[in-house]
Amino acid sequence: MKRKHQRSIAYLVIALLGISLWNLWKSSKIAENPAYTKGVVNKLYKIRATPYYSYSYNVDQKTYEGRGKQYGEYESLHIGDTITVYYQRSNPSNSEAYVRNNKQQP
Repeated sequence: MKRKHQRSIAYLVIALLGISLWNLWKSSKIAENPAYTKGVVNKLYKIRATPYYSYSYNVDQKTYEGRGKQYGEYESLHIGDTITVYYQRSNPSNSEAYVRNNKQQP
């Protein structure tokens, strides 16, 4: 039983490392040749108390969707808000949203 537990932990660590490396690679691809556009927040939701959002944006008359995790600024997001989306110019489906200080100034 102890061996099974150790394997489970090892698989979990490998999976988490793989996911982290994948996200890092995707971000580096955006940074190589970035472009930006405006997007719209479509959905706000939580999974196990972690806040997430989904958004859509258009590039060359095609609509793409993305999602992200948000912590401190999550409460300031609302469905329909306009956000800045950074995407990989050669692969517009690879994107990240910038949502800091999203509220309009008076």
